[in-house]
Amino acid sequence: MRTKLKALIIILPLLMAVPAQAVKVYRDKSEGLADVKVYETSSEGLADCIIHVVSSEGLADGNAKWYYVSSEGLADVRVYFTSSEGLADKKIYFTQSSGLAKCDVNWASYHKSMAGCRFSLDEPCRSSDSLLEQMFLSHSGLVN
Repeated sequence: MRTKLKALIIILPLLMAVPAQAVKVYRDKSEGLADVKVYETSSEGLADCIIHVVSSEGLADGNAKWYYVSSEGLADVRVYFTSSEGLADKKIYFTQSSGLAKCDVNWASYHKSMAGCRFSLDEPCRSSDSLLEQMFLSHSGLVN
């Protein structure tokens, strides 16, 4: 009886383990629409994360392995690569080795809700274009 109980205690957590999801990344060309701004550093020691890019979503797991998607709707996070280290939210270093990849950043937590933008629940996610549009429309008398 004890042997069965011990086996159950060992096997149960293994059965409940959920494989880590791939971080699906969309490379955004617009800084205002991106969820997070990253700077690619040339040194591992200066980076917040060491990222390995994989060619298949099935090969990616955890926060350190990215899979690029071609549609922003499929992405977990929209990333803008900035040329200024000071403007970046995170500094990353790309590695060719899957085993060296490591990252404690929860990229999905940066994801902005578009519903919040549309219904003014999340002001920071508005792009500068939509703010200018709102200002123009409100001053022109087209919107109350």
